[in-house]
Amino acid sequence: MAFTENVVEGEITHDGMTIRTYDSAPHKRGEDTIVLLHGTSGSAESTYWALFPMLADGRRVVAFDFVDAEGATTEHYAAQARAVIAALCDGPVHLTGCSFGAVIAAHVAGTTPDILKSLTLIAGWIKTDIHQQLRYDVWFKLHEEKSAAMPGFMVMTAFSHAFITMRLPAEVDALVAKIGDGSDRYSKMVFNRTVDITEAVSNITTPTLVIGCTQDQMVPIYHSKLLFGAIENARFAEVPAGHAVAHERPSHLLMLIRDFIDEPERDAPGTVHAPIHA
Repeated sequence: MAFTENVVEGEITHDGMTIRTYDSAPHKRGEDTIVLLHGTSGSAESTYWALFPMLADGRRVVAFDFVDAEGATTEHYAAQARAVIAALCDGPVHLTGCSFGAVIAAHVAGTTPDILKSLTLIAGWIKTDIHQQLRYDVWFKLHEEKSAAMPGFMVMTAFSHAFITMRLPAEVDALVAKIGDGSDRYSKMVFNRTVDITEAVSNITTPTLVIGCTQDQMVPIYHSKLLFGAIENARFAEVPAGHAVAHERPSHLLMLIRDFIDEPERDAPGTVHAPIHA
């Protein structure tokens, strides 16, 4: 069972692929809908296990699991998002992406703005840089060697220092045990090494909220600031968290996203929200 017992699981077919979908309220397809694009970790549930049901308390929420392919391009993944929106939603949606999902969401917004009411980009980036490449080099080396150090490395880089040090040793051990060996994210890690959505980002006109994470080691916050600077109709907020912000601070994300999509253009483009250190 994904998320909660009320979420309806389904499937759509696109370009020969079967895409697994999750819908909090299929009977509300004509109303405002939030569509969530998950991160590198492999599934909608692994990214949005907390945020999906929280957002669904008051709004319809749709998510799906991306289908990988060898040599997959940005458009390969973006086409899946468009297909889900076309199949399950009547009219423009509020598109939210986290990490890898933010990259795909930005590409969708820059290429098909007519299907969106708003855009929220969490811990995203425009172009993979040399700092990220170094981490990818380590990740792929550990994966190639089937190293027992891989789960600990992923936990250490995904979560903030504050989050980890507030956990009991047994809780940290449980995180390491649960995260796995990385096999579920291999294809997207290959994709992440060559991200460059500069052109698509330059064409985004949709009202946008960019959310950066102050303690992000995977996609340092300056990447979110670059997105904010590159999108004319953008607002910016920061969250004191690591890259795994949807795990660390789902309530903080809930507050920011709900406030934004209630009235996407209430705050003027260029607005920087005051940090909240709860």
